[in-house]
Amino acid sequence: MPYALIPDGYSLKQVTKLQKKAVDDKRRHDNVVAFLSNENTPLLIGGGALLALTPFLINTVKTLLEDEGIILTDEQKANLKTAFDIALISNPVTGPITLGRKVIASLEDLTK
Repeated sequence: MPYALIPDGYSLKQVTKLQKKAVDDKRRHDNVVAFLSNENTPLLIGGGALLALTPFLINTVKTLLEDEGIILTDEQKANLKTAFDIALISNPVTGPITLGRKVIASLEDLTK
């Protein structure tokens, strides 16, 4: 028979499998509630999403540049990727967005 720490005074008790599952489910629920109530959770989720979307953002910017007739050299493409990486590291939530705005503003200046 398994053992579990029962919260009432933290005593170690021998429990049935069903009781152990109930205790485990309660702890899992408490952990999820604690994670969601943390004020940094939205930043973690947003940072993870931007990290996953960074390659897509880079390709989108490259496509926009090519659509405007601006052809980037391999060195410029590498610099653009490095700039996105630095922006992502410096501020995972708003860094790539800020860099994207700067690139778009530069495009508007080039096409005028």
